[in-house]
Amino acid sequence: MNEKVIRSGKVSNILEIHNPDSVINSYYDMSAPIQLTFTYCSGLGEEDFYNVVSVSPNKDYFYTSRIVSDFHKFNARPLHQHSFFELVIVLEGSIIQRLEDKKYLYPAGTCCLVNQNVLHIEKYIGEAQLLFIGLSVHFIRELLESHKTAYFQKEETAYDNSVFQFMNANIQSKDGKNYLDFLPAFQNWKNLEKLKKLSDALIHSMMFPKFGSTYIIKGVICELFQYLDTKQFYHISKVKLHSSSDQLLFSRIGHLMEETDGRMPRSALESALCYSGNYMNAIVNKYTGMNLHDYGLTFTLKKAASLLTDTDKSISAIETQLGFTNRTHFYKMFKNKYGVTPGEYRKQKKACK
Repeated sequence: MNEKVIRSGKVSNILEIHNPDSVINSYYDMSAPIQLTFTYCSGLGEEDFYNVVSVSPNKDYFYTSRIVSDFHKFNARPLHQHSFFELVIVLEGSIIQRLEDKKYLYPAGTCCLVNQNVLHIEKYIGEAQLLFIGLSVHFIRELLESHKTAYFQKEETAYDNSVFQFMNANIQSKDGKNYLDFLPAFQNWKNLEKLKKLSDALIHSMMFPKFGSTYIIKGVICELFQYLDTKQFYHISKVKLHSSSDQLLFSRIGHLMEETDGRMPRSALESALCYSGNYMNAIVNKYTGMNLHDYGLTFTLKKAASLLTDTDKSISAIETQLGFTNRTHFYKMFKNKYGVTPGEYRKQKKACK
């Protein structure tokens, strides 16, 4: 991953860099089944530095630099693609993730899994810690086939996992530019604790191998994929590269609004997504014609309709649960959305069952 190796194009820690200076054809090839690269950037000032620690079953590699000019060259590397899947985990700080011609902000706790066809690069904008997990096609196939020798029935669900499904589909088709975006659920305030625990387990198993380490590494990868695919912990967006550059942010806003029944304050959205409320308001207006508040209200009313249909809760209890303090206002909003009062809506739905 370090800039000196990229310029030389030589093999370092089983990564062979082809056309390292090309802005359209830089290509990374990996000969090992899995590789971990941990990077730390202390900042962009004159006294700052960055470290790179890279480990694989083949070889370990460490690189550090306090040379600011050297770092800025590193930060300005050209876009590249590779022969393997790469999962980027932001453990601390924030980075700009450039995917083809689009740029996205990735704050701590977010992750991104790119397929082999996506040209991408990560740009540091301040202090940050990242873990890059390179996963070969052969390694993923082994995990997908592991259910054949599994001891437990629950282990036969690899193909039900969204992360595995994404990679398996890409292995089968080998076409298209797409990636998975992982956004921590609003209620998952311990997301970094879990990510760091799994990252530490992977790095430790790779750096200090022992009898059974291969199984430990595969097990931790499966645990990581299961964690990222658990709805109460993470929201997943599958993004195709031909989509608008604003679509990912709109998708993230929608995920958080749905999770909180539209009652997520603007300040909480700003904190979670690291964008200003005014900017997010403009994005929502672009796609829906509504402002941020009214867009959130559509999720609140959707939840109200669901509670009226699927529960026996009183209308008063539903109002309280969803944060309405004025019954008249709730009735007016609900009737504007569904054409009937909450009581009439419940009767209609019960009559249809």
